[in-house]
Amino acid sequence: MKINTIRNSFLSFFESKNHLRVPSASLLPSFDPTLLFTTAGMVPFKDYFSGAKNPPSPRLVSVQKCLRTTDLESVGKTKRHLSFFEMLGNFSFGDYFKKEAIEFAWEYSTQFLPFPKEKIWISVFENDDEAVEIWHKHIGVPKERIVRLGRADNFWGPAGDAGACGPCSELYLDRGEEFGTDKENQAPGGSGDRFMEFWNLVFNQFDFQNGEYLPLKKTGIDTGAGLERLATLTQGVDSVFDTDELKLLRQSAAQIFKANYTDSAVTPLRVITDHIRTLTFAMSDGIFPSNESRGYVLRRVLRRAMLFGRKLGQKEPLLYKLCDTVKDIYGEFYVELSENIPFISDYIREEEGRFLRTLESGAHRLEEMVIAAKETQKKTLLGKDVFQLYDTFGFPLEMTVELAEQEGLTVDVDGFKIQMEKQRERGRAAWKGVVTLPIAQEISTEFIGYETLEGTGTIVSLVQDNQSVGTLSEKDLNTLSFLVADKTPFYAEGGGQLGDNGFVKTQTASARITDCRKQGDAYVHLVTQIEGTFRVGDKVEFFVDKERRDALKKHHSVTHLLNAALRNKLGNHVKQTGSLVHPDYLRFDFSHPKALSVDEVVALEQAVNGAIAANIKVETAVLKKSEAEKRGAVMAFGEKYGDVVRVVEMGTFSKEFCGGTHVAQTGDIDTFFILKEASPGAGNRRIEAVASSAARKVLSQRVKQLITLSQEITDATLLQKVHALEKKMQAEVNQPLWREVLSVEMALNHALEAVRKERKKMGASLSGAEALLEDLFSGTKKTSSGIAFYVKEFTGKTLDELKALVDKAREKNSQAVYLVYSQSETVTVFVCGTSAQCAAQNKIHLGQLLKGMPKDLGVTGGGKAEFVQGKFSCSVNDFEEKLTAEL
Repeated sequence: MKINTIRNSFLSFFESKNHLRVPSASLLPSFDPTLLFTTAGMVPFKDYFSGAKNPPSPRLVSVQKCLRTTDLESVGKTKRHLSFFEMLGNFSFGDYFKKEAIEFAWEYSTQFLPFPKEKIWISVFENDDEAVEIWHKHIGVPKERIVRLGRADNFWGPAGDAGACGPCSELYLDRGEEFGTDKENQAPGGSGDRFMEFWNLVFNQFDFQNGEYLPLKKTGIDTGAGLERLATLTQGVDSVFDTDELKLLRQSAAQIFKANYTDSAVTPLRVITDHIRTLTFAMSDGIFPSNESRGYVLRRVLRRAMLFGRKLGQKEPLLYKLCDTVKDIYGEFYVELSENIPFISDYIREEEGRFLRTLESGAHRLEEMVIAAKETQKKTLLGKDVFQLYDTFGFPLEMTVELAEQEGLTVDVDGFKIQMEKQRERGRAAWKGVVTLPIAQEISTEFIGYETLEGTGTIVSLVQDNQSVGTLSEKDLNTLSFLVADKTPFYAEGGGQLGDNGFVKTQTASARITDCRKQGDAYVHLVTQIEGTFRVGDKVEFFVDKERRDALKKHHSVTHLLNAALRNKLGNHVKQTGSLVHPDYLRFDFSHPKALSVDEVVALEQAVNGAIAANIKVETAVLKKSEAEKRGAVMAFGEKYGDVVRVVEMGTFSKEFCGGTHVAQTGDIDTFFILKEASPGAGNRRIEAVASSAARKVLSQRVKQLITLSQEITDATLLQKVHALEKKMQAEVNQPLWREVLSVEMALNHALEAVRKERKKMGASLSGAEALLEDLFSGTKKTSSGIAFYVKEFTGKTLDELKALVDKAREKNSQAVYLVYSQSETVTVFVCGTSAQCAAQNKIHLGQLLKGMPKDLGVTGGGKAEFVQGKFSCSVNDFEEKLTAEL
């Protein structure tokens, strides 16, 4: 079946079932500010599911344009990944539910596609007995072809930060044993290629709001079937790029780039095929490559396509020539494509020309970096060098990471971030005391950022290297450049909260804003990566980085809660003496004569998290200073106040003078952890803490660190606690779990300390080591390829001791493989090694061998060709036999 046949048959089938056909919504989700793009078929209908709006019919059907870039680096490299795709979907709003949705899906799949009934498998959410009964008893699917899977596989939504969600059931097609027969290809849910999911039925029964799953006012059905994936199955082709419509576009790309779809040209042609389709559709919906949020993502898509075009020898703009092909293939169904193709192709040609001017120099510089790293046997590109690619040549970090991976290298992302912060610090230095920018004192800026993150204004002043200028342009990239407008949504640093970041543009120019400060009544924006020319008097559009502002708001609001909790728990002598509100953390200094006890820290966390759980409404009021003081509002440290002040109230829990940005209700903060309590100076204490997604990230990192460190111990009880944390974290992140992590961390550190002492003892006992070596060499086996293989258990030994033993053994005999291990009740730690010479001569790669171990052996760990370490939960004989057979 051709793709257009599937589109039309799907729509006609559901129209026969009393569904109203609706056209695809735009890729620009104006109906949902939490999303950059329309990412799923149900996105345009979120308000219908929540009950906020009434649908035009209780039953709808659509073919929706979708854009996702979460896996952009995989596009072109796999057979399935696309950044733009079409989603077939049927929807019910309080009308039919599970039974009818399952009936419709089965009828269309088996009678219209048609797929053989015996080849269709079903997955359901693990506790959805109702769905299992419908599939088995009503439809007749044998129970052995119905698989129960967990939340990660069979619970969907919401799309964005809030909205409808629920358990789901998926239909899979068994493509046959030629696609795999191993454990990963036994049933849906494995990572193999045999079972391909082609339709997802979501049973919407919850409304996710502020961290809670509330019952939907009306249950609903939201289904999604990827059109390109369906076509791959019905047309019996190897990849989505071989389906009839994408194949036409791919062939056109091959012709324009003068390349054959073979060998090293396969991935570049796939990337170009997908990315030009994405760009053309997005731009037809009014989303253009730029420096702002959505536009920045599209610019990254365009530049990635050009990087792969360079692999095909691209030296001039070529991508734009494919826009007409996209229109010819898709314009009949998506008529909006026909309206703007000339403008879109001109825009892409200009973008190509602009990037080509720096691409060759940047790519050449990257190649030099790669060669230098390999010559010095370094595996990582330095952060400062990667930042130069970003700052000078416009290479997005993600693009450099992807290119480095192709060369077997990693990127020092933390070092890159340090360089980015240094650039911001250079800009901030212009505000530090000795420098006053030449901005007229009468200039003032209206701040509109409490109400909106986007806004327009007029440029009233431009500054370059401490000189007032009339224009700022691309030639000023290596200077400190500042922009002042009469209005802005950008928060200027104050009250401990850092200034906003984001983008600014005019009809002829664009730039990044990396900081915002106040000088007098003027809001001064530090601008970088200027493209085009800014002029005094130009109308400008501002776009604040929403994700960063949200993080700042949450950390600022929780700082207020912490301030109130400190005074409630420790006494009214507590006064704020300093604060920093950062998107990744908060720092709060306060007057107190001694260190806080563990119980006091826990009590503070509990108090703040209690206020968060109470979901208190956050209200602001502009009052006379005297009235604010009567209400009991607390003044912030180091701030000067006029006769009229802004007060932020969180119920009766907290009242403070504050001009900062805050959440709408405390529940938005989600969770709060204290990382550290220390003293910055006599009579003062300092708390460092995290909230919301930053807290989740910290918790995840700590648990990963514990898992890594636990490989050095054999205490079964402690090991169980460490691995239990990982499972708990997947279920729920909260303050009690944070405290449990800290407790396990302390116990693990004590255990490691004992391990280190034991290690010293072993190092001091040479005769003891010689005895162990003699024991190891007392028995030998032969591998399947005839290599000497020594295996021995050493009870009670740590990983470090086992590693030292293997090192000494390799020194004595380099032409053998050694496996030493130490057992506990639940797990066995092991070290396996040989010499680099032996590994090379016999084509042994222990690291890859370990990765290929069957999952049922419970093997974890890793290493390199000649050395690995880890754990296994199977029997020693099973592990040893598998290892012997593979060597």
